This record gives sequence, structure tokens and C-alpha cells, in this order.
Amino acid sequence: MNELLNIDKTFNEAMFITKVNNIFIMLHSAIMMDDLNRVRHFISYNLEKKYENILNDLNNRHLRQMYDELNVKSTNIDNVEILEDKIVIKVTIISRYMDYLINKDNGNFVSGNNQSRVEKINHLVFEKIKSAKDYKIIRACPRCGASMDINKSGECNYCRTIFNAENYDYILTSIETF
Repeated sequence: MNELLNIDKTFNEAMFITKVNNIFIMLHSAIMMDDLNRVRHFISYNLEKKYENILNDLNNRHLRQMYDELNVKSTNIDNVEILEDKIVIKVTIISRYMDYLINKDNGNFVSGNNQSRVEKINHLVFEKIKSAKDYKIIRACPRCGASMDINKSGECNYCRTIFNAENYDYILTSIETF
């Protein structure tokens, strides 16, 4: 962890874990709402495409993925790798939720578990480029300079530019659930 702090002076373990938990919850909420715009700026392009394909498949079958009573039980940083051009942090989240599918047209239960929460182990990978620019609490649109709330949508309310967190912060590049 000391090597990480030497390279990334802004790193704070507690804040990072809070960010990881928030992104995890936001991603699952975005899937349930069939709207990746809410998390697009926190995930890699490849991960976004993976979830777009999943949502397209669900939509084609008139299904909605549900994650009721979702919560994070624990979050641990497992490994930090300092590579030539980026920092890679591997995290394990133990989560609990009801995992099931409903029919999008009538809301009827289709499959899964909608009676009790199950515990899942989630392995996440976050990456930050070493040349990332520092940004402060109040973030400005890189195009027009207007204030942006990247936690809401990552889109500028004025010029519609998407804030690309990859240039500033850690982004989620992989998630596997067991």
C-alpha cells in the first residue's frame, strides 16, 4: 500500500472502498432500471458493452433483472498492482440480494430467487492510469467549464459532454460474481 501512496498521493483507502461500494450498487441499480447512463462514466468501455449486450438480450426476451434488498456486507482490497502505465486494484465484495427475473410487460415473476437474499462473492477490478489528472470535489465540464455532478449521470447539463472518469480516477474494468 505504501508504494501506491507514493504514486497516487490522493488515494484514501476508506474513500476508495466507499466509492467501490457505491459503484457496485449503482451498477446493479442501472441494470434493474435498464439504463447504463447512470454508471457509464464509472466503468470501462468493454464493461459497458458487456452490460449493454446483457440488457439487449433481456429486452429481446421482455425480461427485467431484479436485485431486491441489495446490500454490501463487506469490501476488501485484495491486491494492488503498479504497472508501467496504470494502477490496478483488485477488490472482493460480499453482497446479499434477491436475484430474479420478471416479465417486463406484466411484472410477473419468471425465475430466480425472490423470497430470500442470497450471499454472493464479487471480484472487481479497478484501474487508474498513472497520468490521470487530479480533480477536486467540484468537477467542471472539460468542454464548457460548467459544474458537473458526476455521481448523478456524468453528463454536463449544458453541453451534454460525458465526464470520462478514466482520465481522472479509478474505473471499474471487470466484475465477476460467484
